Amino acid sequence: MSNTLSDETAAKLLDKLATDDDFRALFQKDPRQALAQVGHAPAADASVKEGLWSCLSVSKLADKKDIAASRDTLRKQLATEQAGAHPITLENPQR
Repeated sequence: MSNTLSDETAAKLLDKLATDDDFRALFQKDPRQALAQVGHAPAADASVKEGLWSCLSVSKLADKKDIAASRDTLRKQLATEQAGAHPITLENPQR
């Protein structure tokens, strides 16, 4: 199973996280279901807990404007083979 998202799926994910309040709520509640909704087929396998999945659980999702501003960097990180080895944060930093 791949620890990465396709470039297209990563782009869809970030676009929805930057614009869609209902999708953002779903992502916080159930990241796997949210990923399945944007076309990531492996999201259905709940037995996988490491790699990409370790960075998808968030307690407070970053603001839409912050995700939009970091979209290209985040997309590249999510679509790289090292996505599971390098944490990708979608959370708001502690302020």
